[in-house]
Amino acid sequence: MKNKQEILNKIELLSKGNEPNFQININDTMAAYQHLEENRSNLTIKILSILGVILSVLSFLGALFLLNILNDKLNLIICGSIFLILSLYCIKKYNAIIIDTASIAFYIVGGWMLIYGLNIHDLNYIFILCFIISLCTLLIVQRYLLSLLNILCIIYSIIALINHNDQNVLFITLINAILIIALIYFLSHEAAVLSKRNLIRTIYNPLRLGLILATVATTAFIILSHYETYNEQVNNTSFALYILSVLYAFAILWVVYKITSKFEITTSKVLFPTYALLILMLGSTVINPGIACSILLILICFNYQYRIGLSIGLISLLLSLWHFYYNLNFSLLVKSLILIISGLLFLAIYFVINSNKINNEKV
Repeated sequence: MKNKQEILNKIELLSKGNEPNFQININDTMAAYQHLEENRSNLTIKILSILGVILSVLSFLGALFLLNILNDKLNLIICGSIFLILSLYCIKKYNAIIIDTASIAFYIVGGWMLIYGLNIHDLNYIFILCFIISLCTLLIVQRYLLSLLNILCIIYSIIALINHNDQNVLFITLINAILIIALIYFLSHEAAVLSKRNLIRTIYNPLRLGLILATVATTAFIILSHYETYNEQVNNTSFALYILSVLYAFAILWVVYKITSKFEITTSKVLFPTYALLILMLGSTVINPGIACSILLILICFNYQYRIGLSIGLISLLLSLWHFYYNLNFSLLVKSLILIISGLLFLAIYFVINSNKINNEKV
């Protein structure tokens, strides 16, 4: 937005195109845009500032260790509690990227000090304590970066707790399915979620990003676990791998159906090759659900216009394809032929799409 009048025109346009109950808080909207304008700076400066803050916190922590202040467990507990309270106060009181970064760094250090100072040897209690600290922090402060960190800590604490007590990848597969269902639900019901005044509405943006990152991470964990336990006699990872691939395949077909319905594509000339290509691709990569996961994230984020998720899906797809290609039990010649055939296939698809384009159509 360039000026105040342009923002007001946008608000008036949005108000006219919606129901009478739809209202926009003009004062809060203007304050938010003013904050963005005041904190706008060069990306390089932001990155250097964040790195400088993190290095400063680490240097301060190193100085405490060199002075032998943190040798005593009680000192660790006291310093950790002070860091946690101070970081939460600063991040709630001030709204600047430098203070946010410093507060999060002190929050992580304080949490580590508190857990380490309690001298807990049972990993179950450590995971439960991480879960409680993250959940309590999420209820107190709902800033973007800290909320994202706490959401990821909550999800990973649950996964780590389950995996530590019963190393069965099927449970991780179930959690992964829940994450995908939750992601699709929140993205498809975005207006309803944002219209309610509750905690989910406040943490909606970090929540959807956290669900995407957790989905990619759990999928990668299942894939890597399969390759680590491939030669074992009792191997549940292969079963989990195929279940995950089938779940992703059904989800992809459903999302493609929603997209084609949205754009009113009903001709069999387009639908049949699309579904055939998808089934062929998913069937040939069933051993690596990371590819299906990336395609699903790309389609979901494209359908609901979530750019950050789309970027993560594209990066995940490239890494998954590299991992799939690297672990193929074929000779280098066969792998090269597969790459050539794949390239020719995608070039053919590109030329078919461009040959059917309308002259004034924008892609």
